Amino acid sequence: MKTILHAGLLLAATAFLGGCGVRTTETDEGPKTLDAATATDMAPATESAGAAEKKPGKRPLKVFILAGQSNMVGMASSSTLEHIKMFPDTSKEFEDLFDKDGKPVVLDDVYVSRWKEKEGGALAPKYGGGKGERFGPEYAFGVYVRKALNGPILIIKTAEGGKDINYHFRPPSAGTWTPPPGHPDLVKKEDIRLPQLPIPEKLDLPDDYLPPEDLVPRRPGRIGKFMGLRPMRGVAIGKVNGVHPIYITASPQQKFPGDPFLKGDLLLGVDGSGLREDPIQHWREAFHGSKAIDGDWMITVTRWRKGRIDTFDFDIAQIIEGGRDSLPQHFVAMKEAAIEREKDRGGYYRDMMKHVKTVLGDVKTCHPAYDPEAGYEIAGFVWFQGWNDMINTGVYPNRDKPRGYEQYTWLLEHFIRDVRKDLDAPDMPFVIGVIGVGGVDDPPTGNMGYLQQAQAAPAGNPEFKGTVAAVHTGKYWDHELDALAAKSRAIGNKKADLQYKDGLQGEALQKAYAEYRAKHMTPMEEEILKKGVSNAGFHYLGSGKIMAGIGKGFAEAMLELMGD
Repeated sequence: MKTILHAGLLLAATAFLGGCGVRTTETDEGPKTLDAATATDMAPATESAGAAEKKPGKRPLKVFILAGQSNMVGMASSSTLEHIKMFPDTSKEFEDLFDKDGKPVVLDDVYVSRWKEKEGGALAPKYGGGKGERFGPEYAFGVYVRKALNGPILIIKTAEGGKDINYHFRPPSAGTWTPPPGHPDLVKKEDIRLPQLPIPEKLDLPDDYLPPEDLVPRRPGRIGKFMGLRPMRGVAIGKVNGVHPIYITASPQQKFPGDPFLKGDLLLGVDGSGLREDPIQHWREAFHGSKAIDGDWMITVTRWRKGRIDTFDFDIAQIIEGGRDSLPQHFVAMKEAAIEREKDRGGYYRDMMKHVKTVLGDVKTCHPAYDPEAGYEIAGFVWFQGWNDMINTGVYPNRDKPRGYEQYTWLLEHFIRDVRKDLDAPDMPFVIGVIGVGGVDDPPTGNMGYLQQAQAAPAGNPEFKGTVAAVHTGKYWDHELDALAAKSRAIGNKKADLQYKDGLQGEALQKAYAEYRAKHMTPMEEEILKKGVSNAGFHYLGSGKIMAGIGKGFAEAMLELMGD
């Protein structure tokens, strides 16, 4: 493997603090924190490539770039590290994360730089997202890479939630995806003429029908999936009289003539066809297809309300100011917005490279112990992302089928080539963090499993042999913790029953719920939940234990690629 040593980059970088926040310097009293203004005044002059030769016996600073979306940002509360210490096996496995007093270790020779003006500094479990001190894979990654390399390290984090590789991080060399022969994407949905389901003249349901509570819980809150008219939501209730109705759980906020959509209604059909097996998707395709620039902004709806079935035309243009008369101007605005959006395609890739190069142009600002004579080495890149691509039906129309995410593989391979080219590091070790919410789905049973295959695929490409590795983060999913969280949620629903069914309020409600919960949750389970979970499932439960496993897994894969 070729090692790339740098003393700087060929760019004019002024003193940079945006991704480094504060820095420390040694004084007679020990480390001292400097504010941004002082640090700027003390920043070294910009170096240029080749300005310093590697001196014998001096170790270059190892630089690792960690990029992706929210799970690379990190949503695990630092308090969840306490969960690790509850059990002897995990205490032993992750003992390097804690000092002799049992507190999370802080490493003063490993520094973290973050983009978009976010604070950086010495490695600690606090460089994540959200409120309070949170962390991501960088914490355990830094600890275990530092343990193996025994030298100074700089971690550059360029991650942000809700971003995909198709648009936000799109690599510059990726042109237009051309599906290979036989690929399901070659068949366009608009070319598929599915037979229309006949719409029944009546439903075998009582006029006062309410779905079962397991489908529509009797409690406040957002229930169901978004239907296109804010905040209208619906739930599929299963097959009834040959169609698959949608029960409306929330009415649109906007008032339409005749109240076409009310909570409690059932949608039976759209544009002359009964709703098919995936009725929400069927509805969305009809609604958003008509709402496109070249659409007519009209849909035909068949609705059941209190035993009566009606079919009517709904003018979607009512949602815009001026209604149908203003559609021509609205289409112009849509086209202009599409042009501007296209200009921003790949914007996060460009921002990422700009941040990395700016940091590398003034390394000492982000790592106070940096020795310009020793230089630095771009030692590796970790990519951990995927959720927003997984749920994107527009880009991946066959995501529920084998090969449905092959475009992701294609994009990721371009991404790997481009970051290596742009960083002048042709053999830079690259670790792929394969999405693993819920565990490893192998063999695939749905979208998650198919995306896992697509994300791991570049590691098997002969072009990347020995330089790219895939880490299945599902290996570190805590199934017991997940089951306990699900149990807690189910028990929590009892509180709504006590309030809305039994009419309890105030102290009586709190007392009854506490008694019910105590009967179904042990003190140990409550402690595990309190210490182990700090976020939603798609954020790996905000679990320090899971995130520590992922970070350590990334470190082990990186070190193997590096030959250390």
